[in-house]
Amino acid sequence: MRCSLLAVESFMLKSLLVIISVTFLSFSALADKVSDKVAIKAAVNDYFQGQGEASKARLFRAFAAEHATMVGVVKNDDGKEVIKSYKNMTSVLNQWASNKNPAGGNLDGEVISMNIVDDRLAVVLFRSTNRFYDALTLAKLDNEWKIVAKAYILQ
Repeated sequence: MRCSLLAVESFMLKSLLVIISVTFLSFSALADKVSDKVAIKAAVNDYFQGQGEASKARLFRAFAAEHATMVGVVKNDDGKEVIKSYKNMTSVLNQWASNKNPAGGNLDGEVISMNIVDDRLAVVLFRSTNRFYDALTLAKLDNEWKIVAKAYILQ
């Protein structure tokens, strides 16, 4: 009887340890997802506010500039909507950073939606009040979230 009681107690203790371990792993995974969301929003904010401040540091912190691309639906000289693509984001970011009359910090914009896939890829829809909509693709490289693609339409 005593042996079976010890076996039951041992089983209960092991079960409790498994439950505690699973709980901590769940909290850890949840914390990782929360920290990813914070880091993604920080990258998007660096891009948006960096453009408004003409801040080269913020813009290059937000983008994987040497690999990123940008595509936009814009109107040409005839007023017809066309797709314009930018393959060299380093040049674009340098141009934004050299703006002599930037819009200023604290621009009004919001993240409309955010989807994280496999903890390494994210898609963010962003709206700049009265200016544009962005679809941003971010990748997690060396534990840092960077914008690797931007598609936009003007409002």
